[in-house]
Amino acid sequence: MNRRTFLTALVASFLLVAALPTSSAYIGHQLSRADVADFSLTDQNNSEFNFSQNAEKVNVVSFIFTSCPDVCPVITQSLKQVQMGLSEEDSNDVQFVSITVDPRHDTPERLHEYTQLHGVEWPHLTGEQSLLEDAYATFGILVDEIVIEAHISNTEPTVTYVDTNNSTTELMFSPTGWTLHQSIVDSANWTVNASDSEYGHFITSIEGFEAPSDSSWWWSLLLFNTSSMTWEESPVGIDSVNALDHPHLAWAASIANHSGLEHPSGDDASMQIVFPDSTMANHTMSEFNAWHLSMGAFAGADINTSMPSSQYGHYMDSIDDVTGPSDSSWWWNLFVWNQSSDSWDTSDVGMDGLVDPPHIAWAPSSVNQTDIPTPDAFRPSSSQSNPMICNGKGWEMGSGAGKHCMCDEGYEWAEDDRLSCVSTGENEQEFSVGHSSITYILKGMKPIVAWTGDDWKADDFLEDIERVLGTYSSASDVDSLPGMTLLIALSGISMAAIVVRVGVDSEEDEA
Repeated sequence: MNRRTFLTALVASFLLVAALPTSSAYIGHQLSRADVADFSLTDQNNSEFNFSQNAEKVNVVSFIFTSCPDVCPVITQSLKQVQMGLSEEDSNDVQFVSITVDPRHDTPERLHEYTQLHGVEWPHLTGEQSLLEDAYATFGILVDEIVIEAHISNTEPTVTYVDTNNSTTELMFSPTGWTLHQSIVDSANWTVNASDSEYGHFITSIEGFEAPSDSSWWWSLLLFNTSSMTWEESPVGIDSVNALDHPHLAWAASIANHSGLEHPSGDDASMQIVFPDSTMANHTMSEFNAWHLSMGAFAGADINTSMPSSQYGHYMDSIDDVTGPSDSSWWWNLFVWNQSSDSWDTSDVGMDGLVDPPHIAWAPSSVNQTDIPTPDAFRPSSSQSNPMICNGKGWEMGSGAGKHCMCDEGYEWAEDDRLSCVSTGENEQEFSVGHSSITYILKGMKPIVAWTGDDWKADDFLEDIERVLGTYSSASDVDSLPGMTLLIALSGISMAAIVVRVGVDSEEDEA
């Protein structure tokens, strides 16, 4: 099931306080810092990883999040090329480590999928927020929970809604526990009855097992806690559950033995049922379609819809309590965004047949598809068309509290203003990578070199590793790693998360 677009955003701001020397033995930025403290996190194989276990090695540490659409994959592939370029002897003395800046959603399972996708095996670490905060602190990272949401939301599916007055709203996928419950029950073909009151939905019966009116037992909602890896009774009703935070549900008869509940595997949404006799049923959603997306988006926006099921699948009967007229002079039409042609196409299948939809739109059939606005993810505000945007030195990304400038090279956010781009300045050499990343090379526990951004060459990075190892001879002895210059050049936008500043004293500038 696709990840949500409603997401508590994470922005990693890297503040390097070490001054750059006037002469460096490294191509990257040489550091003068104390050893990092040890920390323990969980890798993609659900195994504990202690950073100090590689204290005798050269450590390469990067910071990523798996939903990052641009810089993170480039960084990972660049480091893969660096790793491949190491000699057999050197490779035994170098440990690569990637640490997530999005622990809320980067579970070990998600990190495992990410490493498989990119063909890498080095540790990708996650863990409880408090443990990661310790790791961030030892590397000098401040987590400011604002901007990453905008970047992740731009990669997630949305629903554009055009009403009968031609007003348009783009809705994010924000399913409640109830919409997730409906989706799984429909997929599993279970029979579930529920009552609806001012306090929300209450389950009355599941597969013929009806809770008695004397309340001698009832259907209890449990949520899976990914931090403690345990099932816990929900503190809120099913309508108040955020399905993106809790994609695994369980309904259990209060008199039943709950110990048989299994730990969910993978990221696909699932539901388990424990019947009064302690027998069980379970179902995992392996498919995400436009019906699921429509339910989650409209419910998240508190817009009523009616999407009955027929022999042909679900169809849109009404949106915001507006139904097409009985004479069929118009009806609710489904459109899908065609990224190749940058246009909306009328869907040639119904909601259930449109699997893993990127961006869809619902509009009255009388609306011309060319009049439906482009999804926000595909229409960045250009500073060339409006010099007032980002001071003419960038373009805007995201919306609401997450809106911010993607500043041009040589420019950064103004202080306390992410909607302005200002020059990095002439008197102070400053690396402001407000939409990029940072990768460290450490000798044991001591940071030696920092590489900012994603526009570095793999062979240059490899040279710095060899210099730290003491095995570097000369540039001519190191084979250039092919392909990365083109890959990096094509990376385009960056990930919105990491600000790195390396200040240089004016005295050093004069030296």
